[in-house]
Amino acid sequence: MAKRRTTGVQRRSRASDEALNRRVETRRGGIDWRIVALVGLLVAGVVVGIIAVAIASSGANANIGQAEPDDGRSHIAVGTVPAPRPYSSTPGTSGPHWDQPANWGVYTTPQAESQLIHNLEHGGIVIWYQPGKLDQQQVQQLTDFVNTQVSAAQFKFILSPWGGKDFGHPIAVTAWRWLLYLDAVNLDAIREFANAHYGTAPEPLGGPGPPV
Repeated sequence: MAKRRTTGVQRRSRASDEALNRRVETRRGGIDWRIVALVGLLVAGVVVGIIAVAIASSGANANIGQAEPDDGRSHIAVGTVPAPRPYSSTPGTSGPHWDQPANWGVYTTPQAESQLIHNLEHGGIVIWYQPGKLDQQQVQQLTDFVNTQVSAAQFKFILSPWGGKDFGHPIAVTAWRWLLYLDAVNLDAIREFANAHYGTAPEPLGGPGPPV
């Protein structure tokens, strides 16, 4: 008996039927791993994007410093040295402070921490440096920077050597309840910190006027 010959049209029809049957079986409970792989790639791409944004954001915001606890804002007599020390950070960024704030500008001898916290209460920026950890050229960079600031519209800046306990870094930049440590002179970082915190304090309109 002769074999029945199958035409090309019939073979294509059977192949289409088989593919359709496979798709139907997949819908009934099978897994199309191609779709799973595609979804996995999409999810991985989203996760990588989120991580990249987070890393970029953290780098951009690093110079705003560390938020510090609120140690209060009570006034104490000029010349008083609080004991025990009532400040959560070194240098302090809030807490009991002298009745009288200091004038804005550059100081070459250590100023009283408890006085300059009053300047922070009025929205100023205080830059402390540890003399033994900076050379004269670096101190001059900070001096020139602050002298430029106090002659501008945003004049509430102070530079002072630090005379207290070692805070572990050459420089500490402070604002009301904010602190940024620096291991080298970085004027861009100081500017970014100041842009974020200058004037953000309980009494931003108070304090001494610009230096004459």
